[in-house]
Amino acid sequence: MPRVKPASQLSEAQFAALVDGLAVDPGRRELLTELLQENHPVYAECGAAAVVRMRGWILLALARAGVPDGALIFLLEELDAGVDPYLVAAAARALRSYPRPTGTLAAFVMRALTNIRYRDEPVSFEAYGEYAMSVAGTSAVRELLATLAWLGPLARGVIPELMLLRAQGGRGSRKLRIDIDRATQAISGADQDASSSSHACCGAASDSLPGTVSWTAGSRCDAGPIENVVLEDHDGKRITFEEFFKGRPAIVVFFYTRCDNPMKCSLTVAKLARVQGLLDAQGLGERIQTAAITYDPAFDLPERLRIYAQDRGVRLDARHRMLRALDNDALRRHFELGVNFIESLVNRHRIEVYILDSQARIAVSFERIHWDEREVVTHAIELLKEREPGAGQGQPRSCCSSSATAGRAG
Repeated sequence: MPRVKPASQLSEAQFAALVDGLAVDPGRRELLTELLQENHPVYAECGAAAVVRMRGWILLALARAGVPDGALIFLLEELDAGVDPYLVAAAARALRSYPRPTGTLAAFVMRALTNIRYRDEPVSFEAYGEYAMSVAGTSAVRELLATLAWLGPLARGVIPELMLLRAQGGRGSRKLRIDIDRATQAISGADQDASSSSHACCGAASDSLPGTVSWTAGSRCDAGPIENVVLEDHDGKRITFEEFFKGRPAIVVFFYTRCDNPMKCSLTVAKLARVQGLLDAQGLGERIQTAAITYDPAFDLPERLRIYAQDRGVRLDARHRMLRALDNDALRRHFELGVNFIESLVNRHRIEVYILDSQARIAVSFERIHWDEREVVTHAIELLKEREPGAGQGQPRSCCSSSATAGRAG
């Protein structure tokens, strides 16, 4: 586990000083990436606002020190699903310190621009936790447009979206139009040689992205430690982990009903409903199970789980359940969930989806970036068809990474 004291032993001022020190120490800069893991003990018992300040300061340190390949996925995650202007702005600024830009990055920046446009507000990066008090500050939209300009010809593919955004500006958006025009000029103003080379890059850009999908081939971690963990479903019925998950492949998502980011939990559960529809269309709704498990079992009681699912079109029956674990700590350890808490309330979590094989072992995981429903179903069908020698022999987990769009490797 990362070699930094828990937050309970550090004030925010001490944390900021620590991050600043790591940023200027080449031998310890890799710890900045470790600090971005949501389950890092440094975030334990911190309020959500404090976590935003802490993570934002790490992103700004990476903007100064340079973004290594291992940290890129955290920036893309913030651009893909972030709704806090400070964190989105910091991620956009940090991205400009990544040494190997590709055309794929432009799509993430444009998605962030679309998501954050109506949430934008002034931010300041001059000091830890400082509020923007003058025109000297910046904003998420300004940082995102500056990043598109930095990408130059690599961002040519998003020009139509930029023009649409400009046309939809409406009243009071003269500054936005000026900033969009500046970014568009930077993207279009490059010479033709740069344009042609960027076009070639864009075609294979996904190959350069870090892994967000892991496929465990032949060495899956046995479910032993949590086989007897009791789960309670949306109807209040209790069942052990082994009783529900063993015997059929299962698609499992994590969420909680108090999540205030519509791009995370609410969307994840809505996407699970679409997964169920894809399974039903292929006659697999009874052969591949689905489950949504809450991070917040103390609050998410059965009735609340049922209403949350029904509001998002989720099918609920014996094979498809909303669940809460009566031993949440054991579940967190087994799945190595990217989540942290202040008391029982989640203060930060990542997007994560798992596909379990018929022995209830983790076979495939999708993390951080929004996942494609068809790709998840395709992997589950592969597990339905497979015939593994020695199934049920628990071995240490060993995952092989693939690109965000390519799916499986190893």
